[in-house]
Amino acid sequence: MAFDRQSLALPPTLSPDALDALSELAIVLAKVRTGIQSSAGLATTGATPGGAAAAAGQPLSFKDVPGATDALKHKLQHARAQVLALPDMDRELVEQRREVAELEARIVTQRALLERLRDDGLRFGKDGDKMDL
Repeated sequence: MAFDRQSLALPPTLSPDALDALSELAIVLAKVRTGIQSSAGLATTGATPGGAAAAAGQPLSFKDVPGATDALKHKLQHARAQVLALPDMDRELVEQRREVAELEARIVTQRALLERLRDDGLRFGKDGDKMDL
């Protein structure tokens, strides 16, 4: 089965940023953590992983989390729709595994052919050196 590079390209509306939810979620969680610490009267050290405290901005309370994560929820819904629209997403796992097995067998055949060609080339090179003498 032959594939062209164009059919495997990501749609222009789907970018790595569209799939990155962790950084946005870390920012929201840092804001919630800041809100918890400030309401408890704890001093914040700003030593959160990834420097999320610097990007945290205003602290959030738990009741503000749904509103703060709406954009993230919509981003994930859009990314999910884009991923489901990719080619071959509707194929069965058995069919995909069969294709992978065929491609792996093809790789083995091609490697054997390349090895034979390399050996023939080396043999030809050695025979050609003898002919020059």
